[in-house]
Amino acid sequence: MGRLNKALERIKSRDPDHEAGPGGVRTEMGSRSQFPEGTDVFDRKIPLTRLDLKHLANQRVVTSETDPTVRTAYKMLRTRILQTMRTNGWNSLAITSAGQGDGKTLTAINLAISLAGDVNHHVCLVDLDMKRSSVAKYLGLEPQKGISDCLKEESNLENIIVKPNIERLYIVPNVTIEDQTSELLSSPEMRHTASQLVQDPNRIIIYDMPPVLAADDMLAFSPYVDAILVVVAEGVTPRTDVMRVRELLADMNVIGTLLNRSDEKTAAYY
Repeated sequence: MGRLNKALERIKSRDPDHEAGPGGVRTEMGSRSQFPEGTDVFDRKIPLTRLDLKHLANQRVVTSETDPTVRTAYKMLRTRILQTMRTNGWNSLAITSAGQGDGKTLTAINLAISLAGDVNHHVCLVDLDMKRSSVAKYLGLEPQKGISDCLKEESNLENIIVKPNIERLYIVPNVTIEDQTSELLSSPEMRHTASQLVQDPNRIIIYDMPPVLAADDMLAFSPYVDAILVVVAEGVTPRTDVMRVRELLADMNVIGTLLNRSDEKTAAYY
């Protein structure tokens, strides 16, 4: 727990005059970052990648063929999150959990797909769980480069964006498994990349993050994101872990906690 506590102390000790502006990027005196003039990286023509519906169904990714009860649950989650984010002027959300196996990556994917169903904006899902990257695997993608290559300045963001055949949805995958992840996530390159992602105010960024108790990555990355959604699994996540996560994220904008793998199937429950 030593690295977690040290990371938390680093966040608490930041200069109070350096606050998070809209889009979650820390700027001087609370002002929004001045993005470089030029074309948004998402405006370039990105080749369309067709997803295999059978593969998505096997991975429990929501499609038009998914059980309507499940689709309704994600739509209700989408609506509640959009209401909160619009009220606060937020457009970036990190999805995390207490530990491994709580279902946060699948939640991030299905939430991103559901959010993309709203015609008022487009959505970019970014895989920042760089020790156990699995977004590409869930979607059946085989990218050659990923976000860690961008953060190590071995590729450009525009070259790693994937456009699946889901309207208004973009994917920034990760390919290479990294060791020094919290260092990458708190680097100037990450700040620059986060700035590029939020350049369009009509874009919502969903970050799939590592579990809070597995590493200090979520704490290191927190200055670059507006809000955090914590996923817990019924019958899996220990109560003590949830309490520890709450303590570690106490000074951050936790938008809510999502209960995953519940036996309750009614729409009213969701």
